[in-house]
Amino acid sequence: MTPSIRLWYSYIMISSDLNEFRVEAHEFLLGQQKPLPTAAIARRLFGARRHEMPETQVVVRALLADDPRFVETHDHCWTVLGSPLLRKPLKEATFSVVDLETTGSVIGVDEIIEIGLIQVRGGKIVERFESLVWSDRAIPPWVARLTGIGNADLEGAPTFSDLAETVVDLLEGNVFVAHDIRFDLPFLRWEFARRGIGRPAVTGLCTLQLSRQFWPDLGSRSLPDLAEHFGVIHDNPHRAAADAAATAGVLLQVFKEADELGLVDLGDLYRVEEITAARATDEDSLASRAAES
Repeated sequence: MTPSIRLWYSYIMISSDLNEFRVEAHEFLLGQQKPLPTAAIARRLFGARRHEMPETQVVVRALLADDPRFVETHDHCWTVLGSPLLRKPLKEATFSVVDLETTGSVIGVDEIIEIGLIQVRGGKIVERFESLVWSDRAIPPWVARLTGIGNADLEGAPTFSDLAETVVDLLEGNVFVAHDIRFDLPFLRWEFARRGIGRPAVTGLCTLQLSRQFWPDLGSRSLPDLAEHFGVIHDNPHRAAADAAATAGVLLQVFKEADELGLVDLGDLYRVEEITAARATDEDSLASRAAES
């Protein structure tokens, strides 16, 4: 922590009961239909004047991270154990698997040029959507070589505004899945925000993070390598529809692994390491007792 953050944190420690803040945050999140970002929780706890201060958000993150009742989703939002959202069985939840191709990686400067989206429910693919997206921004040569998409290919393609309502309908209330969610979800949120469209209520789940937890011994967790490892079809890398399909295939492998481990609801996917560590401890304890008897 910086000196200013330490000072602010010390002030909170001295002037308030930390447990009161956690109780209020828990009650607040328990009533929400979607996970909330740290800033929204900071606003609730400390008011509009302080909630955007970096110090305040660091304090809130520290408060929540130190309490096992709070769960941080893969897009760095917060919810709580016991919420209806996290209690939803994996077999009943709808997962919207998304991949984007863009003119570059700078949000606010670069633009989406292709969207691929696959919905998964009950362990099966139930819907597919794909579209090129018109942009008047010049596609850099390296992007054109990587994706095979040039500006000429976008002629006559719908704009993001044309597609926004459809995309919102396919995302709203679902689990948003991407392979490295740090890229795809913020990009989409920016595109919605700059058009004045309310961002869909989603719960973020990242297959890249899940692969680290479920298969820590794999040498590579890139999407092409995971697809090859699990025999998932990935016949057109760096195109949105093909990448979304490959990510959906990896997600189905996650479900198989989760089922073998006895993980049954959405909340379990955010606590894989904690759950497996606890079970290993229990098994060691049982083995120790058996050896002593």
